[in-house]
Amino acid sequence: MTRKPLRHLVRFRRDETGSYSVETVLMLPVLCLTIFTMLTYIDAYRARVHALRVTYAVGDMLSRSQFPATHQTITGLAEVFDQLAIGEHNTAIRVSSIVWDESNAEYLLVWSDSARAGSTTPLPDPITEATLPGLTDRLPNLADGDSVIVVDSWVHYVPPFDVGFGEQTFEHIGVVSPRFIPVLRYDADNLTG
Repeated sequence: MTRKPLRHLVRFRRDETGSYSVETVLMLPVLCLTIFTMLTYIDAYRARVHALRVTYAVGDMLSRSQFPATHQTITGLAEVFDQLAIGEHNTAIRVSSIVWDESNAEYLLVWSDSARAGSTTPLPDPITEATLPGLTDRLPNLADGDSVIVVDSWVHYVPPFDVGFGEQTFEHIGVVSPRFIPVLRYDADNLTG
């Protein structure tokens, strides 16, 4: 009596006939979900990496400057960043100039300013002397008197398909050294840039 069910199971296992339409109906949703998930993750990775590259491009533009930065300069760079970034174009940047003081073994804030290009992106607060110690773990080791330009960026990202992760804000930090001047200064009085 137990041989008959075993014989049916063996025959069912060896049977290679099937219906293409049934197999298609069973596998097509899984295949589509897999493709949409892969496309969404690839797009998110591309947008995140591109935002990092644009952050360094903005930092590189500032590092080549030989004149003090102004608020109009930072606002213009926020517009450039917004145009180059991939996403919903709700972006914001914060630019800071920081110097290392070896005698006191601390970073000193020269200036900080922020700007946004998207209307829904919150404007980041500029770095202050009080908030600077919380960022020192992200800054490189510097020689006495050396300075860096720190560019923080935020890009709002909306995935093309809803596959499990929703809207995100990518945050990046780019640290570059000024190329032609020792410290990038800030001219708050000059509004012509």
